[in-house]
Amino acid sequence: MRRYDGESRHPAAGWWGGFVLCAALAFGGLAACPTPVPPPPPPRPPAPVEPPDDPNVQVETMGSLSHDEVRRTFQNAAPRLVGCYEQGLRRVRNLAGDVRFHVGVARDGSVKWAFVEASQLGDHAALECMLQVVRGTTFPRPRGGDTEAVFPIELDPPDAVAYPATWTPNQVPEIDGTYRPEIDACLDGSSGYTLTLYLATGGLVQEAGATPPDADHQAQADCLAAAARTWQLADPGPGGAKVTLAF
Repeated sequence: MRRYDGESRHPAAGWWGGFVLCAALAFGGLAACPTPVPPPPPPRPPAPVEPPDDPNVQVETMGSLSHDEVRRTFQNAAPRLVGCYEQGLRRVRNLAGDVRFHVGVARDGSVKWAFVEASQLGDHAALECMLQVVRGTTFPRPRGGDTEAVFPIELDPPDAVAYPATWTPNQVPEIDGTYRPEIDACLDGSSGYTLTLYLATGGLVQEAGATPPDADHQAQADCLAAAARTWQLADPGPGGAKVTLAF
């Protein structure tokens, strides 16, 4: 490879010598030489070689939806979501709480996956009904590809309904004793769950609802809620009680 490092006398000398020879031949009656061509530029450096994919490096390309587009989509689904809640009120008169949905939206606007990211509603059937509504919802097409959306709602019973007493986890020691094997069997070593219980007079669990850490652990949350509905805890008294536990 020829090196051009700022000292141009050698290439220039060679070019100049060729020019003198051609001028002499032309003067003697011979055909003139073609115009000399300057030396070629230095070759380009080779293109960088892409390293092999590293499984520890994750690049995620996300599209986008506006807040207004997400809000309007959930507003359109509101009558069906309220219908799920009203079914729950037939089971638990003072059913109330927040529900925060986390939704994966495909580039065509369909729902790829959905789960309840957080909730203190505490009714498994109502939450599952709402998830079915959300999974069947169509969003506007995201700009730039698949995207995710999070949307919270708050549900309250009629004003005339009294709220149950609010318990703390310390008032439910059975979760670390009697019922711990059932809990561990459901969760299978995973974590990041919440479980909300409604306790009736006598300590029976009237209703339960659980939320998973992500969409891939919905079965574990369902197992936890089903197990909890068979529990009997301390008697909360005539007004009942509500407690939210974390696992």
